[in-house]
Amino acid sequence: MSEIIEILKEIKEKLEDMDKRLRRIEEELFEELSEEELEEIKRDLEAYEKGELETITLEELKKELGIEDEV
Repeated sequence: MSEIIEILKEIKEKLEDMDKRLRRIEEELFEELSEEELEEIKRDLEAYEKGELETITLEELKKELGIEDEV
């Protein structure tokens, strides 16, 4: 039983470390964004949550960007 507790403690510590790392990464990424970019991201997230995010297919994107399949 004590082995299980030790393993759970290790898992908890690793998850806490991962959480700290992710927070640092998020801070670094979002510090570089302008207010306008942050607002755009917020609008996109809200639209995604409401199921209103406009999407296009990969083929449509390739056409829009003028990318041809190289195969």
